[in-house]
Amino acid sequence: MSNIGDLDSDLYDRVSYLNLISEYEEKEKQKKIEQVEKLKRLRTEADHLSAHVGNSPRAIDDGFEPMNDTISLKANSSSINDIGGISFQDPVIRILWNESIEVSELNQDIVLQFRSLYRQLGIDAISPAVLHRFNVRVHLDNYDQPAILYPRYRAPTNRSRPPIGMKVIRRLADGKLEKENFPEPDVDGKKKFSGIFGYHLVSQSDRTICITTNERDALAVYDATGGMLVISLPQGEKMDYSVLPYLEDFENIYIWFPKNHQSFAKDYAITLNASRCYVVLATERPIELMRDGKNKEIEYAIRDVSLRVRSRAFKSLVDIREEVKSEVYNNNTSRMSGFAKWKRFDILNNYLGGLRPGEITLLTGGSGYGKTTFLCEYSLDLFTQGVRTLFCSFDIIEEKIAKWMLIQYASPAHIRSLARTKTYHNGIKLPLYRVEHHPSVELWLDKFEKKQTDFILLKCDEFKNKSIIEIYNILEKNIIQYGIQHIIVDNIQFLVGLCALANEKITPIERNNLQDRFVSLLRNLSTDYGVHVTVVTSPKRTTGDYSIDLQDVASNSKITQEADNILVISRKQNEEDSKRNKKYLIILKNRFGGKRTAEQQIEMIYQLATYTHILVDHSKSI
Repeated sequence: MSNIGDLDSDLYDRVSYLNLISEYEEKEKQKKIEQVEKLKRLRTEADHLSAHVGNSPRAIDDGFEPMNDTISLKANSSSINDIGGISFQDPVIRILWNESIEVSELNQDIVLQFRSLYRQLGIDAISPAVLHRFNVRVHLDNYDQPAILYPRYRAPTNRSRPPIGMKVIRRLADGKLEKENFPEPDVDGKKKFSGIFGYHLVSQSDRTICITTNERDALAVYDATGGMLVISLPQGEKMDYSVLPYLEDFENIYIWFPKNHQSFAKDYAITLNASRCYVVLATERPIELMRDGKNKEIEYAIRDVSLRVRSRAFKSLVDIREEVKSEVYNNNTSRMSGFAKWKRFDILNNYLGGLRPGEITLLTGGSGYGKTTFLCEYSLDLFTQGVRTLFCSFDIIEEKIAKWMLIQYASPAHIRSLARTKTYHNGIKLPLYRVEHHPSVELWLDKFEKKQTDFILLKCDEFKNKSIIEIYNILEKNIIQYGIQHIIVDNIQFLVGLCALANEKITPIERNNLQDRFVSLLRNLSTDYGVHVTVVTSPKRTTGDYSIDLQDVASNSKITQEADNILVISRKQNEEDSKRNKKYLIILKNRFGGKRTAEQQIEMIYQLATYTHILVDHSKSI
């Protein structure tokens, strides 16, 4: 006997295979008994013949009975193949369908003839209502050999109308099962696509489907799940490209093939787009579970024993085809465009494209270079436009941060004429901190508070003696609660220092590891919640005027690797006045914008009276 994996899954399953083995062993045993009896009979006849010497010898029976020719219902049918399909009804299908009856119409006179076929196939475990739903019929040929008819469709259709394709499973007189598919292949052996079993139940609103290799498994899935949409592939586990267009609109496809055919299931999943396909890894087939009375395990297998072939986080070119095309057409401009742009520092829009979600910007520069002062105006420019901002200062107290922002808010620094920075703005003279302008402070505070609905300052004390995870949880909570879009951490060395206060024995290496860990958590925040994170860090210690490169930004490379943008504030001695220095903003890294700047390209002109900066792009004057 063949192994169960080598048998046709349309005809056999584990239960019927074991029954077949039992029948085979019983027949073999009976055959041996008959051979022994026949041998005894032949010896007796030989002894009898030897006693009659002179008589004419007569032929001895060879003991083999003539085999009856097996008769199968086939007909020479002519059907037109319309690009793999059927353009009109196959005559054999029409004859079989007209001679067949529904399962519910079987009368007592012929029901016994089908009972053994039902048991052999396991159809007796399927409810009559499900068989009726799939339009499964029965047929009895001229030799009283019963058969099951599985119809195939390409669209919803009338129940009484003959299908365009059909599979016939017939039980012959000797108990063997015979399978036939109609319409038959062409003369050259090419099979015609004749529809799919169960496809007549598909509606336009369906988004989830299960596909199997044979009709019995499909019936079992439908019955056990209470009506899950399921079909049977016309060519079983073999790849059939004709069915692919019929599965394009489904968002979730569960593929349940027999265990020995699961490699074919994965081939189907890859072809159908693996991110929407699940392969059911159950060791038993649906019809086997149904025959064993394990109906609930079928639904469990689909829900919990199925494996997504590829997570939606992993994409192929098929998934991102349109995005790639857009990138080529737009030359990456759509990705560069941020959800907010600077007004005071509109030069940055030319390079960075605005503030983009899900990114990390690193700002660095020497001690006393004005990183925090610049960052206050940088963020002020954005949150006064409605960007919800969370400012976490671990270096300077919150009151001083708010003071700087108020003075910057009242200043006309966004006006590019230096001559107007000391004039009136909205009828009020600047700067606010001078005694003569103190009466105006209340008015500007009222205006500033109206804009501060989108701005939150976290107190430094809230983070003392807390672990990295606790700080991460605080930031995450505020993001969710207030819908934060922009987080500022000033600066990361001070934050790690606060975390290390509780552990006086922490080593420099452990401190660096702690910083790396927090950088990874910030990356998670930016990715998971789509926020933009701006981090301030102090560079490695250097003396005098120097040029900052990537390796000078931090004591380790983790933060520079994670950062999408790196801005550096550098300082050079003024050649005309040695007592003064010039400041420059260098774009050292620009992952998606691609544009970087030279060391002395963007000059930062600081307005001491209003704590503001004016950016001048010298490359434009060349």
